[in-house]
Amino acid sequence: MKTINGSDIIILDGGLGSTIEDTYKQDITRTPLWSAKPIQENPELVVDAHLAFLRAGAEIILTSTYQCSRETFEQSGYTPEEGAQIMQRSVKLADDARNAFLDERGKETVGSAGKSEVFVALSFGPFGSTLQPPQDFDGFYPPPFGPTAPSSSSPSPSPDSRDHGNTRLFSSDPTTNAGEETAAIEALAGFHLWRLRAVRSNDEAWDAVDYVAFETVPHLREVRAIKVAMARFFADLLPSTTTTTTTTTGGSNKPLKGWWISLVFPNGAESTQWGSKERHHQTQSLLGPECPPTEEGDILTVLLDETLGAVPTGFGINCTRIDSYPSILSSIISNSKFASSEAGPDGRPVPLTLVVYPNGGRLGDTFDGLTHRWVSDGKRRADGRNITWEEEVVEIVQKCRGDWKDVIVGGCCRVYPPQIKTLREKVKEAL
Repeated sequence: MKTINGSDIIILDGGLGSTIEDTYKQDITRTPLWSAKPIQENPELVVDAHLAFLRAGAEIILTSTYQCSRETFEQSGYTPEEGAQIMQRSVKLADDARNAFLDERGKETVGSAGKSEVFVALSFGPFGSTLQPPQDFDGFYPPPFGPTAPSSSSPSPSPDSRDHGNTRLFSSDPTTNAGEETAAIEALAGFHLWRLRAVRSNDEAWDAVDYVAFETVPHLREVRAIKVAMARFFADLLPSTTTTTTTTTGGSNKPLKGWWISLVFPNGAESTQWGSKERHHQTQSLLGPECPPTEEGDILTVLLDETLGAVPTGFGINCTRIDSYPSILSSIISNSKFASSEAGPDGRPVPLTLVVYPNGGRLGDTFDGLTHRWVSDGKRRADGRNITWEEEVVEIVQKCRGDWKDVIVGGCCRVYPPQIKTLREKVKEAL
């Protein structure tokens, strides 16, 4: 990952969709394209929203493509070709904002090597973000992207999932899957690969992208599918290179990018979809063949396993309540084989960039996909402290930065430019 001024902490923007909704008063919540809706209808607004985050101190801005897919474009009346052009235009709008900001600030935002120190990350949400009701958090995917029917080893479907007639995970008995899980990974890989190729097909758009961010991923099946998609995408660009290559080699004029996969823990530290040794009795029946018993909850092993596909340069957690980050990150490290391995050359055990971007708003609020409203879960801080969002983010980074190669930090839903401005100031003071 590129770092800013030699620091191992980079400032990400906040919730672009939330900012378009709440600051710019745009009614996009119940639309298939969400933050991508204004790309065609009000592009100047998108540029202005990006600029607001850059002026607040963000060094990476995410494109307004989170819910872009063939499916959501079709629902919005666009052909796949038109959809690809809209995604490319979203990248251009982010690049336009970057260039406008650089013109405003001049040499302040240019490093010693003469390169811009403002970066564009291509945002891709999970397959669940295309469904109605949304399944970003719950991950109940219809066939062929998920199981056909509830299995004896899976929990009862949530009310939201019944519309799709399926359950969340495949049976823990591989003999009952009959290749369905492999087919699901293949279908999800195809879903993500189309979006990558749609942007890459335009040289100007692809050249403007610095990172690719797969966000709010709800289960390991989709993590594995993304790794497969990226391996195939890298093969498109550089057929003779390995799947872990992230720099320009060979004769290609289309360089590879840094990229991360960011997971969601909708119930905070009590989330069970990823598993942990401490909660073995709660999660054993949920994980199934997606996570072998010998590596239960070892998310990092899946991410770094080259046999499963391309290896990302970063790992993130987003759209998750802020007070649960310390315990989640601690559990991920302690449940990984890296906890007992020797540190790498830089003295840190995990060779990945950590991307931390928690939700803002009231602590304990969760998004209800049926009503499209934020509702309180009634849970309070366990420690009873009165601490600002920005201060808590800094504390998270202070506690975990030594475990990772470097850190990207920002915000997700209901985090606006003023919060990013204060966060940057707090990071500079404390770190």
